Parts: sequence; structure tokens; C-alpha cells
Amino acid sequence: MFCPKCGSEIAEGSAFCGKCGAPVGAQAAGAAQAGSAQGAAGAAVGGTPALKKNGAKIGAVAAAVVVVVVLVAGFATNWFGFAGVQSKEAEEVPAASQGAEGQQGADAAGQGAAEQQGDAAAENAQGGSQAAGVAVKSAVEAYTWDELSRISAEIGAAGDEAAAIEVAKKYNLCTPEGKLDGTQVKSVALADGTQTTVQIVGFAHDDKTAGGKAGITFIFGDCVGGAPMNPTETNAGGWEASQMRAYLNGDWRVQLPEDLNAVIVPVDKLTNNVGETQEASSVTTTSDSLWLLSFAELAGPIPAAELWGGGYEWTADIFNAEGTRYKLFNDTDVIWNDANSVLVKNFQGSPCGWWERSPYPNYSVGFQDVNSDGNPHYGDGAGYSYGVVPGFCI
Repeated sequence: MFCPKCGSEIAEGSAFCGKCGAPVGAQAAGAAQAGSAQGAAGAAVGGTPALKKNGAKIGAVAAAVVVVVVLVAGFATNWFGFAGVQSKEAEEVPAASQGAEGQQGADAAGQGAAEQQGDAAAENAQGGSQAAGVAVKSAVEAYTWDELSRISAEIGAAGDEAAAIEVAKKYNLCTPEGKLDGTQVKSVALADGTQTTVQIVGFAHDDKTAGGKAGITFIFGDCVGGAPMNPTETNAGGWEASQMRAYLNGDWRVQLPEDLNAVIVPVDKLTNNVGETQEASSVTTTSDSLWLLSFAELAGPIPAAELWGGGYEWTADIFNAEGTRYKLFNDTDVIWNDANSVLVKNFQGSPCGWWERSPYPNYSVGFQDVNSDGNPHYGDGAGYSYGVVPGFCI
């Protein structure tokens, strides 16, 4: 008989190997059965192998729960930066915590505003923008006096006559070619009930007493009355000392509608304010809101050699120093010694002669006037009653 474990020969009937001590025979069979029973019992009651397997399952479940919790918390608090970007309007960032990024945004906004202002200024300088919100209309008649005043300010600031005319064209205050033809008129109702008109005669022509150019100059389309220049036959003191000047800028001014009266600006007018004289230095400046036009403003330049057949050449120097011809009369070819229909003015439905503010330099009694046919080279004694055609600027 041999040991089943080490192979040593053992005596028959021995229970154990004498060499290795392993059980043999019935003892070996019993030990094998006991091991099998112990393994089965361990499996039945949750032995070590079963415990290890179940523990792995529980660990996996627990780990999954932890991962889910972490993910939920992460998305709720935006740990991972995956939350959707909020709109700019919804953000509330305290001013003190904006930091450099907020300052950069503010700087960019400021730069954008500055660029917009610069663009607007450039556009205005080029005549591309509307004057203080004034919408372009079809004709002078369609504008209010306040709107015309604002347009006049833009014209006056244009820089030169060519630029001023471009602004006037934009607002339909002249023809598309930039001309005045006598049709640029606006209706006016005087306080005494007289219905009349005024017409544009020039752009950026007159100097405002306060400085700068008056953008638009008007005269009345007809005579607004009849009166002498002075109560006696004298031109002493010229336009400055005349009764007519005091009357227009005093008692007569109340005839103007309030909206027109409110936008008239005083301008500087050049006139011989001596009367009878041979000196061009007799031409000085007055500040006037309402005035009569001079001989040169209607008809100049006046040629010295032809005036009154010669011998009075110095009178031309004096007349020509009293201003320059307005655009309307230049565009309609008014000349100093010829009738022109644009100078025809009516009073009570009939053509009448009307005063100029220019005194005769070679006589002590009279002033120049336009005759009823529209010839600007006439004159009469200061005590005569002639038509009154005021001019004004806005």
C-alpha cells in the first residue's frame, strides 16, 4: 500500500503515512467529504467568495451614485463651465467689480459714440445733414419762420457763398441751378390786415451785428405803405438820422407777425450818413433790424464815367461803398440805369415808386428811389411820400 500524497510504502491498515503524515484509507475519504461539505456550506450562507462578489456590486452602485451627485452639483453651480451663456441684459455686475473687461467695454462704447459724433460733424460740414431737424420741403412758403431761421443758421455757417447756395438748394430755397428768380416767396399777414409777401434776395450776404453771416435776406414783395424819408426836404445825417429808419425799427415793426418778428436779427448796413458829400469816408455802419436797400445793393456796380453824364464821378465811389448787389438782382440782370420787372412793386394794387436808403451825395435834399417801372436810378426830395419796401435778415 502506498501513500496517496508522497508515494511512500506504508503498512496495510495504517491510518496515516509514516513519512508525510497524510491520512490514508478511510481517513482520506472522510477528509475529502468534509472539504466538499464545508465549501457547499460556505456558498449557502454567504462565505468569503460570495461576500467579495456582492461587495463589488455595491461598490459599483455607490460609485455611480457619487458620480451622478457630482455631475448634478457641477452643472447646478457651473463647476465645469458647461452652463449656457447668460444674455448681457440679464447680468448684474456691480460697478466696483467690473474690472478691466468692464472698462474695456466702456472705452469701446465711448469710442463708438465719439466716432458717431465725428461722422455727424463731418456730414454737417459738407451740407449733408438737415438743419436742427428741419425736414426738406418743396418751397419757401411751406416752411415756418422758426424752420427758416434754423436753415438760415446753417447757410450762414456754410463758409462761403458757393457752400451757402448748396445748402439753399438742398432746402429748395432757390432753383435747382442755384439761382433766385423772384419766385422764392412767403406769405405774410400784417397786423393791420394787409396780406403781402416777402421774397428771398440773398444768402450769406449780410453781416450780423453780433458776428457771423446772416443766412437769408428778404425784402417785401410789395410796398407796405407810403411815407416820406424825412418830414422836411433834407438828407442831412443820411439814413442813420432819417425819420424813415426810426419809424421802421420803432412804430412800424409792430405790424410784423410775432413768429417773424421773433427770428429777425440785426445786421450792419453801410450808408452815406452825412448827406451832401464828396467823400467816400462818409459811408459808415448802422445796425438795423429793418432797413431799405441801397442803390448799389439793387444795381451795383455803378460806373463812375457814365453817372449823370460825367462830372460827378465821385458820387459813384460813394454809392458803390454802400454795399454790393444782392443775388436776386444779380441773377435777374438788374443794372443801375434801366427798368427791370423784378423791381416793380405795387401799393394798393398799382405800381408805385419806392425809396432807397441812399442819399444824393451831390444835393442836400433828396434820396434815391426806384420808379414805378422798376428803374433804380431815380430820386426825389426827402419830404415826398414814396413806397416803403423793408428788408430784413433772419
